[in-house]
Amino acid sequence: MKKASPVPARFSVAVLSLGLLASACVAPNVVVVDQKTALEQQAAGGYPALENDLEQAAMSPSPEPFAREELASGRERSGSGPLGELAELYAKSETDADAIDRLLLQKCIGEALSGLLEPRPEDCIGAADATEMARLLGRENLHRRQLWELMANDRKVGVDRVQPVWRDLHVEQVVCGGLIEQNPGSWGPKSC
Repeated sequence: MKKASPVPARFSVAVLSLGLLASACVAPNVVVVDQKTALEQQAAGGYPALENDLEQAAMSPSPEPFAREELASGRERSGSGPLGELAELYAKSETDADAIDRLLLQKCIGEALSGLLEPRPEDCIGAADATEMARLLGRENLHRRQLWELMANDRKVGVDRVQPVWRDLHVEQVVCGGLIEQNPGSWGPKSC
């Protein structure tokens, strides 16, 4: 029997030592994935982007569209409570047209020959909030001027030609008993 030579054994020990040293210097790049890919999530029925949008839309505050009549009928059904009080206040609130009619009947404002609303504090019967009345007249008179300009531009005429025709038609719709200027400086209630 032949004995193995000592050189190959030393060679194998050197190779083994070299292999151990080399493995200590080289770090393997290992990636651990703990989440599913987007395709895997969709296949499982999950759509995170859409779900997030839906959650955000559900949490976004926005007004609920109710008509006065709906709130008033809901108040009668539900009785009292915070929403019932809110519904009652909203149902009792006046539109600009309602407030104008009320002020015309109180003779606090009048329909002038110019087509604009004018304050008439000397003729006013009852109480009226001067600040709120000034805001209301400012809004309404601005709307009327804008309407006249629009009508004049459509017909390619001046505002001075549109305004008297508009006023004649508008006075027919003024509430009965409302204060109107019949002649320059002559004010009186509208007769129906």
